[in-house]
Amino acid sequence: MDEKLLRILNNRKQNYPHALEKQFPRVFSQIMSMWDKPEIDALFSELMVTNRSDRQGFPPDVASDIIYLSMVHSRQSGRQETNDPWGHVSEKIKAEIQSQGVEYSPRGFIKAAESGRRDVIALFLSAGADVDTCDDRLWTPLMISAFNGDEEMATLLIKSGANIHHRDGAGYCPLHWAAFNGFAKVVKLLLSKHANVNACSNHGWTALMQAATRGHLSVSFLLLENGADVNASSNDGWTALHKACANGHLPEVKLLLSKGADFRKKYKDGTTALDLARKNKHMEIVSLLSGGKV
Repeated sequence: MDEKLLRILNNRKQNYPHALEKQFPRVFSQIMSMWDKPEIDALFSELMVTNRSDRQGFPPDVASDIIYLSMVHSRQSGRQETNDPWGHVSEKIKAEIQSQGVEYSPRGFIKAAESGRRDVIALFLSAGADVDTCDDRLWTPLMISAFNGDEEMATLLIKSGANIHHRDGAGYCPLHWAAFNGFAKVVKLLLSKHANVNACSNHGWTALMQAATRGHLSVSFLLLENGADVNASSNDGWTALHKACANGHLPEVKLLLSKGADFRKKYKDGTTALDLARKNKHMEIVSLLSGGKV
């Protein structure tokens, strides 16, 4: 490991850019040789713009290392010590962002996240943009990437300090939305970064309820293996089993029962999981719940 960089990182070896140094040693050496020179900003800008026809982008782990080093350099040089990062940024970076057809503004930052523009997000972060910038739903770029299943973007944002516990206007976290859409890789990533597996929305919904509603078996398994409460209930009494039974997801029902789901729990009006399966004519689930197989 480079001793100079370790000193810059205050000897935090866990933050060392191993992927960049190992996979692209020449790029790593170039960054370190220019660290204290004015040209370093132009180098970071060049490295983080990847949608050009003459070269491919870096792998996600390498890209996140480059972003992280850019942010470390920005903090070290004092560029981020301002109350208005949107108003204090080098004209070169701003011009580079705008040349990609993106407005340099919080709105442009959110739009870039929605479009999966990892290169542009990198430039915004290098310029000192708040990684947890929100839209009017209180969705951050990390929440957007979780909803879209964009593991590369999520990795980059988390490396850059994104808040994995952030809640939107309805109280949902990134983990809720990754689970709702069945993106197991993003769910696994968030859990590995210690996302709260039992976090509840304003109405008491957990990520497991989100996954069970749509029958995302692999996601439900991941959540349960990481401590999800199989019998958690929403404010009005819904459980993951209720939702799986109501929507006819037989494999999901079997998984939940195998993990201890209580089929006797009732919705606020007294409805059980069996009642919901009968109402919606999911007869295999009815047979499972009423045939002595539970």
